[in-house]
Amino acid sequence: MSISKKVFGLALGAVLATHVGSSMAQQTVPVDDDATEELLFKIHDITPVENRDGEVIACDFNTTFYNRSGYTLKEAMLDFTWKDTSLEGVIKQEKAEDAQKHNRNANRAYSETERRSSDTVNIMVEVPAMKPYKQVTVNNRVNTDRCFLLIEKVDYSVKSCSAEGLSGGRSARRASQESPCGRLFKYVTPEDAQYYLDFKEITPDEESRREDAKKQESKTETAGIYAKTIDALNSAGSIISGIK
Repeated sequence: MSISKKVFGLALGAVLATHVGSSMAQQTVPVDDDATEELLFKIHDITPVENRDGEVIACDFNTTFYNRSGYTLKEAMLDFTWKDTSLEGVIKQEKAEDAQKHNRNANRAYSETERRSSDTVNIMVEVPAMKPYKQVTVNNRVNTDRCFLLIEKVDYSVKSCSAEGLSGGRSARRASQESPCGRLFKYVTPEDAQYYLDFKEITPDEESRREDAKKQESKTETAGIYAKTIDALNSAGSIISGIK
């Protein structure tokens, strides 16, 4: 091989390396880093509390909160309510029997279950202060013998809430008189995949989307490197033909 071809061979290697490096630098797919501003919570580890006679008198349960937002929560109070729909049929039947037995109007009928049992279970839960992307679990006890209700979806309302911090590079404050703070809260049900996993800074859907974006980025990058390499080889072939 002539010296000119040896020199060219070294030059070709440098050209290919340059093309590969350039392609890797250019083939990037931007990923949106904006996470959903929300404060997740789930109810779990429900445990019946019995008295000395073995009767269930209360229920212990844990509530895990995860602050998936750029705001620092200062304080919050949530009102949890579970509705016992199983009592509706019993109450309705007792009233129908009472109305028929005493020849009463249905609106004036009596139900022993309705008088002695509330169709809802209610408790106020205090949420401790939380910095962004931090998690905390609190324990509470509600006085009821119907612990099975706590497994069901809870209806909740935000009674008070204040948060402050930086988000998107801008200073902001959210207080109880401002509805956005209350809208941060999101209940995670047992039907949601997040319920059985550790809470993360992004949702499972967003995590999957980012993984797909990375895979697509890798494919695009590989295709770009291949195209650049073929172009370089074609150019090199033309030069070699010219110097033979």
